Amino acid sequence: MKHLKNFTAIGLILSSMQLQAAPWFVCGNLSQMTVANNATIPGRPINQYEYGIAYNSIEPVPVLASNWNVGYRIYNKVPYMTFSDNPAVSMYQGGFVFYSGTNSSDDTCGVGGWRHKYWWTDSAGVVRTTSSNGCYGVSQPVYCKLR
Repeated sequence: MKHLKNFTAIGLILSSMQLQAAPWFVCGNLSQMTVANNATIPGRPINQYEYGIAYNSIEPVPVLASNWNVGYRIYNKVPYMTFSDNPAVSMYQGGFVFYSGTNSSDDTCGVGGWRHKYWWTDSAGVVRTTSSNGCYGVSQPVYCKLR
């Protein structure tokens, strides 16, 4: 019974503490996440830091860098509302993707440059891409936070 009381006391102490997530901070820019760097920020290894990008949002959203045979894609992990200028008419889950070093005919941004596209999921559940805001690199900050 004594152990149960100690366990309960520890539980009460822990539950009263506020757990703080690691804060986001600017740790580089998109141009540093080259294919040669495996789409990581030098000095900020992916096993120690989570990356985020503030695009269509005032705060960073977590991103994932993936590769499939050739090149990299960096995209938001959690979808948000896109094509929602008139939410009463339509909204789709989606987000942004930046890609570099792929076989895409519009992947023409050069070393350190990333082509932007919007992605969305249609009513049949198919992921689609659409319009682009061009090439990004130095102008697009990347945020990090400790894992």
